[in-house]
Amino acid sequence: MKLKIAKCVLLSLLSPVFVGCVLGLYFTVTNAGAGINVFISMVAIAISNAYIVGLSMAVFVVPGYWFLHKNSKVRFDMILMLGMLGGAVFSYVFSAKEGGALLINTIMATLAAGLFLYGLRRFA
Repeated sequence: MKLKIAKCVLLSLLSPVFVGCVLGLYFTVTNAGAGINVFISMVAIAISNAYIVGLSMAVFVVPGYWFLHKNSKVRFDMILMLGMLGGAVFSYVFSAKEGGALLINTIMATLAAGLFLYGLRRFA
C-alpha cells in the first residue's frame, strides 16, 4: 500500500510540468513573435513553484487520504478539495498573496491531487 501511494505522489509531481507547458503554449501563441523563450520561461517558473505541490501533497492530500481510507469514506471530491486548499494556503504563505500566481498555484496543486487519484485507480 505504501509503495502504491509513493508511486501516486511521484505521478502527482508531474502537474507543474503540465501546467507550465499549457501556460507556455498559451503565452507563445498569444504573444506573436515571442518565440520559444517565453515557453521555456513559463515551464521553468511552474517547475520552480513545484514545492507548493509537494507541500500540499505532504500536509493535506496524503494525510487526508489516509484518514478517509482508514474510515472507509474515500471520496474523490474531498481529495481534490484538500489539494485545492493546500495549494491556496501554501501559495498564500510562501509565494503569492493575490492575483494570477495564487490561482495558477492552486490549480497546479488541484491537478496534482487529481493525478494522485488517477494513480490510485491506475495502480490498483
